[in-house]
Amino acid sequence: MEFAPYLLRPALFTELPPRWEEIFGRMAPLAVEIGFGNGEFLAEMAKIHADWNWVGFETSLTCMVKAGRKLAQSGIRNARLALLDGKFGLRELFQDGSVAQVYVNFPCPWPKSRHAERRLVDEGFAQTLAAVLAPKGEFHLVTDALWYAQEAGRKLSEAGLEVRGPFPLSEGGPGTRYERKWRSRGLSIWGLVASSQNPGKVGRIAEGAMPHAKVPVKFCPERIRALSGLKETWPEGAFVVKEIFLSPDGNTALLRTFSSDRGFSQHFFIVVSEHDEGLLVQLDSATVPFRTPAVKRAVFSVAKALETG
Repeated sequence: MEFAPYLLRPALFTELPPRWEEIFGRMAPLAVEIGFGNGEFLAEMAKIHADWNWVGFETSLTCMVKAGRKLAQSGIRNARLALLDGKFGLRELFQDGSVAQVYVNFPCPWPKSRHAERRLVDEGFAQTLAAVLAPKGEFHLVTDALWYAQEAGRKLSEAGLEVRGPFPLSEGGPGTRYERKWRSRGLSIWGLVASSQNPGKVGRIAEGAMPHAKVPVKFCPERIRALSGLKETWPEGAFVVKEIFLSPDGNTALLRTFSSDRGFSQHFFIVVSEHDEGLLVQLDSATVPFRTPAVKRAVFSVAKALETG
């Protein structure tokens, strides 16, 4: 568990965006890497720039463990890791104008047109960068796909960022395993830098408050089972109750639920339990999600369905 001291669980934060100076125990410029892989670039940069606070995002637990091990072996204390979609994390966890540097090395370009919506640098990501980057803050992109860098440059320019590149990187790349792999195959490496000129604003959707509701009805297993399949959709989100689990004593239920907010998906459990003269509907503490509009709507829709029968 060498990665444990570096692990963040942002969904548990009671304040969003958090106070990074309290997390790191000091005031320092913030730098972010999205998709840190095995952590070699993040560890090296945190060592070189020891006067910065570094935050890395990844969606692979294996990568989290490897990166944490590298940080621990190097004795690094100015880095933290989050198992989280970096596009969501950058928008929700940082104040406007607060990030000095953002790095992305060799993101998957998703070359097929039907997969275009999966590409990291889209209109929403560009708007997030324009908002969270500090004045003269920079976004650094390294890729082996020239067309991807060109497309990213267009989207970043449209968001008001000043773009330099794409330019070939004959040397001075991130020094990662992927860079060595591509260069050994004779592939070209491209860099792009976008800097903030006029900081913008971005709408955030997560907050720290824990949604819950009290329902003045008795616990009824049949009524709760009927919640399976409960769903709602709207332009920017959706939720669906996928499965119901009843406790052996028959006074508590877990509702396995899926939600989506602007493409950010979460799985979590809603607990329905006896409370005073009615029921309490709240999020299960073992699988606390970010409290997004879809998550809150799921909790309150379950309560409403129980009350109306």
